[in-house]
Amino acid sequence: MCEFCTKHGEGKKWYLNASNYATELLKDLERQKFIEHFFEEVIRKGNRKISYLEKIFQGKMLLPQRIRQRLTNGSLKSHFGQVIPLEEIPKILAMATSVTRITCGCRWAAEKQESRTCYGISTGPPDWYDHLDLDFFGSPELSSFEVLSPEVACHAMAEDDRKGMVHSLWTFGTPFIGAICNCESQYCLALRSTVGQKIPVMFRAEYIAAIDQSKCNGCRACERNCQFNAIEFNGKKQPSRIDPQKCFGCGVCRAVCPEEAISLQQRTAHPVAAHLWM
Repeated sequence: MCEFCTKHGEGKKWYLNASNYATELLKDLERQKFIEHFFEEVIRKGNRKISYLEKIFQGKMLLPQRIRQRLTNGSLKSHFGQVIPLEEIPKILAMATSVTRITCGCRWAAEKQESRTCYGISTGPPDWYDHLDLDFFGSPELSSFEVLSPEVACHAMAEDDRKGMVHSLWTFGTPFIGAICNCESQYCLALRSTVGQKIPVMFRAEYIAAIDQSKCNGCRACERNCQFNAIEFNGKKQPSRIDPQKCFGCGVCRAVCPEEAISLQQRTAHPVAAHLWM
């Protein structure tokens, strides 16, 4: 299990601990200010910090390890995520009293495109997004909150899964969990930071993908769909291979495998560092 499971999980996966969604955490004024500041920086300003780092350190150039570690440590305390496979989502939403869908801030910041693939979770009242102003999306329609039932939200995220989107949940002032996001490496600021700049701001899932070599026909659909560059192909009609050091266990590769050769397995015990660093 990840570091958060030990600290915030009460003996189980931390994101299945209802106390991490509690309204009591939301009452903290500093957390409320952080949520407002987060949306201001990420959406209105387009998270210029990440974009700036990407422009400076293009190609193989990376920030020094000590700086990357410091940035990750800061994220652990404020806004940190964990990849989750599709089957964990109904368990999480079963604890929520309301699920609200909003436009994805990452895609909006990148291209001003609407993509309603972010879901606010609440066990309120009040909901954490009650007093949030999203007018910077440009129109009342784009900035509106769309309240969904857990069943409808699960169905929508299953469709996101088929489209190749990675599912992840996020804290707003750890350990308070406030959202499930579905995004792609082309847009997702967290994926761009974790994979591109090697500044992890999310844990790997509690699972890891495995390929049944007897079923794999080497079509490479999984490789093209992997957001973490974790799937290797060694030759024509040869089985694909998953690199366990790179796999984040999102399960998205399963959705595109025509032979149903990919499954998720529980990630075995390992040091925290192996769970986080690539």
